[in-house]
Amino acid sequence: MNIEFKGITHAVKNREVFCDLNAQVSSGQCLVISGRSGCGKTLFFSIASDIIRPDKGQMLIDSVAVNDMNAQKYSEFRRNLGVVFQLSGLISNLTLEENLMLPLNRHYKDVSKPEKQERIRSIAREFALEHYLAQRTEQLSSGQASLAGLARALLLKPKAVVWDAPMAEIDEQWSQYVLDLLLCLKQQGTTLILCSNRKEVIEKLADTQLELNSKVCFSEH
Repeated sequence: MNIEFKGITHAVKNREVFCDLNAQVSSGQCLVISGRSGCGKTLFFSIASDIIRPDKGQMLIDSVAVNDMNAQKYSEFRRNLGVVFQLSGLISNLTLEENLMLPLNRHYKDVSKPEKQERIRSIAREFALEHYLAQRTEQLSSGQASLAGLARALLLKPKAVVWDAPMAEIDEQWSQYVLDLLLCLKQQGTTLILCSNRKEVIEKLADTQLELNSKVCFSEH
């Protein structure tokens, strides 16, 4: 999935955060968004995951503007976009299995429940979460919740993954595994957009780094 941000301008509480921002990332590449606290990394994440739309400018997916997509094309885009929130974004009063079932129910309505449950068990095993599927997510540790959020994002085998503050809540014993997993996804052609200042994320994953500050700069690795 090729993603381009074209002329992005957006203000928050009358303060212009982005002004004519441009960036792009191709299939199998990683764009890392970095910068000091308050520079707009989470705002960029929200725009990249289409949680909010910018005041001006467009996000294009394979040269098609998200704003111009019909319902079918937009549903396909959402199915192929894995979103990982900084604080997992899980629904606390649902079990882990119920949380993981939500995207499957939304995008694969014709797939049987047993097939969905098997897919959930498979990805839960990958992150050592299979014994927690019946628990409410509020009972998980912060590290487990972060892994569960990543598992949910990867459940539909997306063509692109957008992650706010990757590795921030991941336990040290899982850090290298997750970094290797992201590298593997890149090699398989998955597009990555990671909002992070972490050295290991930038050094090991970034093909391009966009540093946000008072004057947006664009640097190639």
